[in-house]
This record gives sequence, C-alpha cells and structure tokens, in this order.
Amino acid sequence: MEKGKKSFVKGAAILGIAGLIVKIIGAFYRIPLTNILQRGDLDGMVFYETAYPYYSWLLVISSAGFPTAISKLVSERAAVGDRKGATAVFKTALILLSVIGALTTVILFSCSGLISKLSGIPGARYSLMALAPALFIVSVMCAYRGYLQGMQMMTGTALSQVTEQAGKLIASYTLAMLFVRYYPERPELWAMGTLIGISISEVLGLLVIWLIYRRSRRNLPSYGIERMKVPSDAFKSFSKRLLAIAIPITIGASIMPITGIADSIFIRRLLESRYLRSGFELELAGKMAETGYVALRSYVTPLINMPAVLTLALSMSLVPAIAPMKAANDKVGIRKVGTTGMKLAMIIGAPCAVGLFVLGAPIMAMLYTNVAKSVGPNETYFLSGFLARIINIKPGAEVSRYVLAGGIMQIAAIGVLFLSLVQTMTGVIQGMGKQNVPVAFLIAGGAVKVASMILLMRFTDLGILGAAISTVLCYLVAGIGDAAYMIKHAEIKLNWFDTIAKPLLAALIMGVIVYFAYGLLYKLGHPRITAIVSIFIGAAVYIGLLWLFRIFNKDDIGFMPGSRKLAKFFKVKMQ
Repeated sequence: MEKGKKSFVKGAAILGIAGLIVKIIGAFYRIPLTNILQRGDLDGMVFYETAYPYYSWLLVISSAGFPTAISKLVSERAAVGDRKGATAVFKTALILLSVIGALTTVILFSCSGLISKLSGIPGARYSLMALAPALFIVSVMCAYRGYLQGMQMMTGTALSQVTEQAGKLIASYTLAMLFVRYYPERPELWAMGTLIGISISEVLGLLVIWLIYRRSRRNLPSYGIERMKVPSDAFKSFSKRLLAIAIPITIGASIMPITGIADSIFIRRLLESRYLRSGFELELAGKMAETGYVALRSYVTPLINMPAVLTLALSMSLVPAIAPMKAANDKVGIRKVGTTGMKLAMIIGAPCAVGLFVLGAPIMAMLYTNVAKSVGPNETYFLSGFLARIINIKPGAEVSRYVLAGGIMQIAAIGVLFLSLVQTMTGVIQGMGKQNVPVAFLIAGGAVKVASMILLMRFTDLGILGAAISTVLCYLVAGIGDAAYMIKHAEIKLNWFDTIAKPLLAALIMGVIVYFAYGLLYKLGHPRITAIVSIFIGAAVYIGLLWLFRIFNKDDIGFMPGSRKLAKFFKVKMQ
C-alpha cells in the first residue's frame, strides 16, 4: 500500500475508534444523569430535555459540514504544495466559523426566554443560557479539527473528541450534584448546572486541539506564515467553496435535531391538552404531561439508542469497504458487502428490539432510581397490560413511571430494528457514492414523524404512545427506503429467508424463552439480578439459535473481525 493510502486508512481508523468511544460515552451518559436530576416529584430532566434539542440543532450549523469542507479544501492545497492556499482556507474557515459561532450564541442566549415559553417550560431558559457559550467554542474548535484532518493529522480531532466527552462526564455530573445540594428545591437550576458542564467540556476540547496544533505546527503548511492576511478575493472564493460543501451536509445532519425540537414543542402541550379533555385537573394534567415527556426522552430514548453504537461501528466499516469496489466497478463485491451489511443489521437489530420489548421495563427499573421506586404491587410482572393502562387513564388517576416507561418501550423497541437498517444501509449507500440518498429518506422519515405525532396525539387517545409510534414510523420510512434503494441499485437478488427471516425467527424464539425465564426467576425476589440473568440467558439462546440456523456464510464471516475463530464456531467452510 502506498504511503498516502496508509496514512488515510490509519487516520480513518483513528477517527473511527474515537467516534465509537464518543458514542459509547454518549449512550450511557444520560442514565446516571437522570438519577442525579430526579428527586421525588422534582425533575430537572424536564428542563434539560427541553433545552438540549435547540442546542443540538444550532450546533449542527458549525460542526456537521464545515470540518469535512475544510479538510477537503486544505488537503487539495497541501497535495500540490500550496502552503499559502492551505493557510488561507484555514483562516477563512476560522473567520466564518467564529462569526457563525458568535451569531448562534447570541441567538440562543437572547431567545432563551421566548424558546422556553414556546416549549411550555419557562424554567428552561436557564438551561438554554448555560448552553449558549458552547456554540461559539465548538465553532472555533471545528476550524482546527477540519484543518488538522485535511493535513491527515487525525490524532488532534480524536483526542479533542475524547477529552470533550470525558470532560462532559466529570464536569456535568459534578455540577449537577453540587446544584442539587445547594438548590434542593430548584430543578431548573439543577439542569442549568449540568449544562454549564457541557460548556466547560467544550473549552477543554478546544484547548486540547489548539495545543496539538501549536505543537505540530512545524509540520504544517501554515508554519511561519500564521500572520498572513487572506486577500479579499481569496476569502470570497474559499468562503463560497466551503459553504457549497458544508450546507448540504448540514441540512442532512439537521433533520434529527429538528425532530427533537418538534418533540419539545408539541409533546408536552398535546399531552396536557389530552388530559384536560379527559377531565383531569390542570395541575395534575401538567404533571402527567411532564412525566410522559421525560419517560420518552430520558428513560426510553437512551436505551433505544444503545444498539445504535454497534450498527454505527458496522456502518463506519462499510464505507471504506465499498468505496474501492465502486471505484473499480466491482458489482459482485458491492452485492456481497451490501447483502452482508443488511444481514448483520438484522442480526444486531432484531434481538435488541425483541429484548427491549420483553425486558425494557425491568431494565429501566434496574437503571433508573425513580422508575424502580414507582413499581407497585400489581406491576411486578413486565408484560402486564402497560399499553391498555396508559390509554385508559381515568381522571384523577396517575400512572406510575414504571408502567408509563414500560408501555412506551414496548412501542419504541420496534423502531430499533429499523434504526439498525437506517445506519447500516447509510454506510452502504455512502460507500456507493450516493451521499444525498440517505439524507432524502431521513427527511421523508422526519416529516412523517412530525405529522404522525401531531395527528396521533391530537386526535386519538394514544397520548405519549402516539409520540413513540411516530418515531417508529420515522425509522421505518428511512430504513425501508434505504434498503430498497440499495437492493435496486446494487442489483441484489436478496435471499429473504436467509437475510431477514432467520434473524427475526431467532430473535422471536429468544424473546419467548426470556419472557418465561424472567417470569420464573422473578419469583425468587431479586428483580435486578433477575433482569441481568435474563439478559445473559437471552444472549446465550440467541447465539445458540444463530449457530443452529447456520445463519452465516463465508462472505459474511470474511467481512467480520476474527473471521477464523467465528468460522470455526459457526461451522463455516472458508474455502
């Protein structure tokens, strides 16, 4: 392999590993945080979950497309030895991103009161104000990240990402506990303290990448010409090119944050309206609406997103695997990798979906303090009519967090299967050079989500279950759209039984066995131990069924790490 290619592969591996670490930390971050910010009837997560989607959306403007655009233009200039051109791109990007960061910071800070009132949670303004400085800091950091990536120096981005996430854990948890201690009756300030921790973590990330830039500058084109002024014509030219690359990527990355904003605007208002129409008093209706919103966003969503760490890793490996095949017009290779990718998405997504459907409520009771405390004497068994009880809430009644979260999970778990398809098929399609196709399907899914959420929550008695169904529909539209596109354009003749039916059948059998195993073990009186043992039973049964069904072939095994050992275990002949 040529030196340049080795450098590219090494850099991609560094970023991939760092990205995976960041996703793992992010997946587990909210579980302890939820326990810290909930004290009896006081709930700081309401304010956190209201503010964070707006921050995520504004953050996308600087962090989604610009690092890619900067790295592309810098690498082009560096490849032809144009030191001044590479430096001009960096300085142009730094000015643009500084302006964007300042604008988004001012917008979020100054509009915090209006946004919080629009969301129906006035106390969320403190959380929005706490997050505002992070927008400027991240914008500046993205300029350095894009520049170093363009110079194939991926370590800076990787270290700053990991530092940022580690700092978020330490700073956010510490400040959350301090604010809970010193302001015991002010949950809006608990959330504010937590989110100040995020701004601090961004400062740490910026400091790390700036230090790496300063330390490595002798090897960079900008060394010795840092004070160079960018001519106005060059600034305009590079600005146009940066924006032309960054804007389409930013639009695609904005879809999910925008749906999060829709959740924060509509869910609580629609729930409160539904309870008021059903005869609830105003105070109880508001309380039930907040509980439902937090149950979906703080209890269920983090668990739904955990399997996505595995499919994200799979997606990251599919892009570099398919890209050279596309360049060589190797249609047979693309078909094999595409088929394997879909099969692995099903193998990962199906058991996670079934497992969360069956054990979702016990797992949440195991992880979340407030869910565990709310388990009543008639709610000890995990599939005990959750959905019916949520739909048929009587005026004056109050459904426990355990029942509420369990019912939402039974719906949302179905979406895990389609989310696995979305992420995996996105990797395949991007490897085929069609980056805009997954974006289009995700836009369609986001539109379906928002429309169906409003319709189901406003005109039916589903309540918060309508929001969960809308999320499933979003991933269903995007996942099936991506899969259909891949099958058609890669000219795949799919073996439906081998690729789809076998993983689903294995997952369903596993679910039935886990259902009865949990029911028997629960009688021993140790709910947490029962949940953990049931998870291990499910994993063992599922792996055994994969072996029994001979689900893998040599193409599948060859694509996976540790192929020799896996081939031996699953009795696959590699010759």
